[in-house]
Amino acid sequence: MKEIPLTHGLVALVDDGDFEWLSGYHWFLDGDGYAACNDFRGTRFGGCMHSQIMRPKKGTETDHKNGNKLDNQRVNLRGCTSAQNNWNSGIYKNNTSGYKGVSWHKRDKKWQAKISKHGIIYSLGSFDSPDEAARAYDKAAAEMFGEFARINGV
Repeated sequence: MKEIPLTHGLVALVDDGDFEWLSGYHWFLDGDGYAACNDFRGTRFGGCMHSQIMRPKKGTETDHKNGNKLDNQRVNLRGCTSAQNNWNSGIYKNNTSGYKGVSWHKRDKKWQAKISKHGIIYSLGSFDSPDEAARAYDKAAAEMFGEFARINGV
């Protein structure tokens, strides 16, 4: 494994075999937290590092298994659908519970667990603690999303 420097003092991790060709370009941290390049040099090369490494087929995406957007080692990258990529996403920035799939229900004064798949939202119940709700989410995510489940790990 080798490191490719980015802006903001960060680095992207890559396999030794990819280091040489990737290090020939100027990489930066994009607004979504990915290593990106817009150094065309007449080659039409540009975009995110993980996509340049994997070259996904049309209609597919590249997913970071461990959720680290800067870990671009091939063992951490896999092809997926857009839905599978979303299943493996982390919690949203505006999350207040600290857990994926868990929110506070003001009226009931309980923690709710919800999960969605293919546009359908499933209510997993109301709970006294966010930990209980997170465990309900984790169980449902593992069943519904398999290897693409990003669980809270409570």
